Amino acid sequence: MKRTLLATCTLLASATLQAAPGLSIYGGGYNWNTDFNGTVSSGGASIDVEQDLGMGKADQSVIWLGIEHPVPLIPNARVRYFDLYESASNRLQRSFVFDDQVYVASTPVDSELELEMLEGTLYYTPIDSTLKLDVGMTLRQIDGFVRLNSIISDARLDIDEMLPMLHGAARLEIPGTGAYVGGELNGIKYNGSTMNDYNVRVGWRSDFLLGVEVGYSQINLNLDNVSRLTTDLDMGGPYLALSLGF
Repeated sequence: MKRTLLATCTLLASATLQAAPGLSIYGGGYNWNTDFNGTVSSGGASIDVEQDLGMGKADQSVIWLGIEHPVPLIPNARVRYFDLYESASNRLQRSFVFDDQVYVASTPVDSELELEMLEGTLYYTPIDSTLKLDVGMTLRQIDGFVRLNSIISDARLDIDEMLPMLHGAARLEIPGTGAYVGGELNGIKYNGSTMNDYNVRVGWRSDFLLGVEVGYSQINLNLDNVSRLTTDLDMGGPYLALSLGF
């Protein structure tokens, strides 16, 4: 939450800046309930977050702020922040082990999962006309936790990972309309773990700097015994975002 407030203040403050010739400042954000499914495990069988824990929808907030410039060799930059949280209560249909704690069938269990992701992206734009193409690298810090609590067991595993990711994006302007279509992909695979995210979007920007964007976003997080935690999680769904550009 503190990071969200900080990012929001930064984004709003940027709207007061006067962009230098050739300098473009852009940003946006949205909040929505995303579909959430997959499994987690730690030292035992995989636990289905929907069927075993009762999860299904997660609150997700996304805010971004970027700067593009005409200086050769120096990359453009963007900062983006994700915050995803879900909690649930469910009566277990089967017994399982998580982080050396035993969870017994027919007992209630409360569960929480949170993922905060703060990333910086440096990218070049080799094509910048009606069609815009970006290529670069993203460095993403993931902080979060998974907690399962029952009447006899209480386990929490923290996630603290820094991931470098390949970045690519494309955007096609529709001349004379202010409308555009585009998409983005970030991804990495390392030591049996993978993380990738993508979105596809359609947007429109007015002559008054404000715009709107409709799209679909998907995040996949597969950790292989990272800090004693293994995950195979998918989070995604449609979104409606407000944007700024000047």
